[in-house]
Amino acid sequence: MRISYFINTFNSINWGGQATSNAIKYMLGREYPDAEFVALDMPVLPFRKMKLFRQYYEHKLIHAIRHDEIGNIYKYLSKMNVSPTIFDGYTHICFNGEGAVHARSGHLSIFMGLLYIAKHQGKKVAAVNQTIDLDDNTELQTLLQKVYARLDFVSVREPLSLEYARKIGVENIVMLPDATYGLPRLRKEEIDKRVQRFHLPKAYICVTGSSILKRNTRALTQMRALLTYVQKYFKQPIVFLANAKTDIWLANRLQKEFGFEIIAPPVQYLDAMAIIARASFVIGGRQHPNIFAYTYKVPYLPYKGNTFKNDGVAALQEYPVMPLGWDSDEREFMSALQRVEHFTNFKNITIDHFAIFDEKTDKNMAKK
Repeated sequence: MRISYFINTFNSINWGGQATSNAIKYMLGREYPDAEFVALDMPVLPFRKMKLFRQYYEHKLIHAIRHDEIGNIYKYLSKMNVSPTIFDGYTHICFNGEGAVHARSGHLSIFMGLLYIAKHQGKKVAAVNQTIDLDDNTELQTLLQKVYARLDFVSVREPLSLEYARKIGVENIVMLPDATYGLPRLRKEEIDKRVQRFHLPKAYICVTGSSILKRNTRALTQMRALLTYVQKYFKQPIVFLANAKTDIWLANRLQKEFGFEIIAPPVQYLDAMAIIARASFVIGGRQHPNIFAYTYKVPYLPYKGNTFKNDGVAALQEYPVMPLGWDSDEREFMSALQRVEHFTNFKNITIDHFAIFDEKTDKNMAKK
């Protein structure tokens, strides 16, 4: 058994990406200890400065998939630097859909093409760990339904995606929580050891950015307002967790004004997880820091991301508030904060089984 794994986010600067890939590798190793796990790097896509050419070939690829034109599928994948032999030597394919299956993804058609040819070549294929949010784009919905109907296993990571996927005709689908719920929990001694290296205050509030924010003046205004609310209400210092390019950009421009400490790459996800586990409170729109907070029983106030993924996180957790919009005013901030500041009813969300390649996969692999 030789498993090809993509999207490979082991080397991402994003802590969620790092945690996701490590969790999937860990869980597959637990289920299939004799299997070889190979993280597959995607080829560099062409036409980076000629988007019209890329969009043309993407459209052609989507058309070919929808009409089962296997020759053209290989042809247009090759135009994207994808070799027809990319899966040679592998018996199983694990697609990590994190951050890829949404309407604004620049790679969705290519990923669907890869899954299609994997099945055409007789591989066993699973698509996991995804939020499916295609913004009611009928072309993409039809594409996804067509490809996913061919796969051996399909799961989403939160209930809103499950509802949406079934609505657009993806029937062979189950819910399996975000892969990071399957990571082994850090022990108190390890948390303390990791946090001590950063010489943080004894008590602190963690703040994050969001995938919906851009590197522009509007995002600066929105983040400035949030930080103002935090400083007005909390007496503890702020630690800004910034591990995406936009978050780093925002943090660097606002640090002098608000005097917070920045935690950024090359800090890795285990250290970030430990810092969150020791925080008094977490606020922001980064999905995985909010999941880390919940896992370690730290209350958090969620903000929206670029898909409904954060809403799905809150729905899965049965959290008392749904994510706030980034234009929320102080009254909305305070109202939501008061509902979660002393929250203690954390559910034990785990992934006890990850048998995604079994002949008769248990449909209730997720335990809540």
